[in-house]
Parts: sequence; C-alpha cells; structure tokens
Amino acid sequence: MSFLGKMLASVGIGAARVDTRLDRTEVRLGENLRGHVLIEGGNVAQTIEYVALHVMTRVKHDEHHDNESALEFRLGGPVDVRPGERVELPFDVTVPYHAPLSLPGTDVWLHTGASVSGVDPTDQDRLVILPNAPVEALLRGAERLGLRLRRSEVERAHGWGRGLVQELEFHPPYGFGVTEVEMVLFPGRDHVEVILEVDRRARGVASLFVGEFESRSRWHVTPDLIARGPDAVAQELARRIRRT
Repeated sequence: MSFLGKMLASVGIGAARVDTRLDRTEVRLGENLRGHVLIEGGNVAQTIEYVALHVMTRVKHDEHHDNESALEFRLGGPVDVRPGERVELPFDVTVPYHAPLSLPGTDVWLHTGASVSGVDPTDQDRLVILPNAPVEALLRGAERLGLRLRRSEVERAHGWGRGLVQELEFHPPYGFGVTEVEMVLFPGRDHVEVILEVDRRARGVASLFVGEFESRSRWHVTPDLIARGPDAVAQELARRIRRT
C-alpha cells in the first residue's frame, strides 16, 4: 500500500467499516440484545482497538435537547483486520432496567463506534426498547383510568441517584379532577418504583381564582399488585393520585 493510501485511510478514506446486524430490533427491559458487528477491512491493515455499542436517545437540557449515549457496551479487545478482510464480533448483552423506553417523545437507536488507529467508523441502527411486565402493568393501569400518555422525555437526574431518568406526562380525561399526572419510573425485575407528581392547576378563567398546586409522592408498585392485573393497578393508581 502506498504512502498516499495509508494517509487517506488515516483520515477515514478507504478505512475499515463497521455494520451492526441485530437478531431483532425490539427488546424488552431485562432481555438480551443479540447480534453481531461486521467489520470490513479497508485498503490497509488496521487494528480495531475496541468496538462500542451505544444506546442513544434525546436528552433534555433546559430549553434544548442533545443526542446522548444512555448505555454503552464494549465488545472484545484489539483485533487486527487485513485489507478486504471480514471479521464478525458476536454480542449478547443484557438491556438494564433503567434503559430508556421507546415511547411517544422518546426515540432510541443503536450507534456502533470503533476505535481504529485514530479513525472512528460508525453505524446507526433502529432499536425499540419495550417495557418489561411491571412497567407494562403500570401503563395499562394508567390507560384503564383514562390517562393518555402525551409524551415522555429523558432528562438528567437531580437527586435520584441516576445519570438519566425518563419522565412520562399523562393527560387525564375531562372531569378527572387534576390537570396533569407525571411519573418518573425506576423499573426492576418484578416491581417498579414511581415518583408520582400530580398537577391540580386550574385552567382558563378558573385559574384567576384558584392557586397553583403541585404535589409529589413515591410509590412502590409491588409484585403482588402487578400479579392482580391492570384493574387492580388502576384502582391503586387512582387512590395514589387522590392522596398526592
């Protein structure tokens, strides 16, 4: 390989490429994400120092949003790739319970990056992270109450001991007695912790006579409650909203 070829590869022209291929693009919290990363050698021999899978999402910062890595999985160690060679790196990683969910307002995708002698070939793939059984039971319970999920946003945690948290905003039906219900979820294998915030602010002309009122409480949704089904979850959620 000529000096020109090596120089071009050093800035990414004719360098190695990566392509992540997932066994399936949908995965639930706590399940394993499987697939392989295909590395195709470029015009010169190069050393893959590492391959990293990043679960990406949009993170809210005050008045703007940034694309950020919510999770990172590093694969393998240094791998030498000859010109034109194809190398496969299989992976089988567990999606943690605190991963961001693919919900209205929150997009999730997989970004693959490789450190290759100063060059970073990348690849992006569609990814859908679904709730596990406890979170699904909670969402179905909220739906039974008539709460409509308006949007979700991923934010930096403040005082909750996590780097990122996902906040879900629900719009209640007319006559429900509250303006808005928000939840921050901390899922586990068989339960989910919920920060429940209820907004009772009046709207329109009534807001001239009624002061703003927001309150917050913490709720541990137990395995026993979840096992009783969405109707039981809905009843307990309604009680919590009244008390909050």
